[in-house]
Amino acid sequence: SKSELEKYLAEDSEDPDKKIDILGWWKENSSRFPILANMARDILAIPITTVASESAFSTSGRILDDLRTSLTPFMVQALVCTQDWLRRSTDPVDIKENLEELEVL
Repeated sequence: SKSELEKYLAEDSEDPDKKIDILGWWKENSSRFPILANMARDILAIPITTVASESAFSTSGRILDDLRTSLTPFMVQALVCTQDWLRRSTDPVDIKENLEELEVL
């Protein structure tokens, strides 16, 4: 008897020029390949992007220069998070207006 994987690999390939909803295909064929369908669902549901991580490393590289290498990891994280928050804020932040509160913090 063939394993589920061997049965799947023995099937004819889909037309490479045809647009296929891969998650839909696995949903339709989950009764034939239940284990592979579960694996495909888990793997294909992961968003594939490196933009967020590359952006974080790029930002921290701009924060940590030769003059700021003594910052603690906590402070670097606070700076990166604050910078991200300020960039995404819909209302511009007037630092001069809130200077006294910032000094207290």
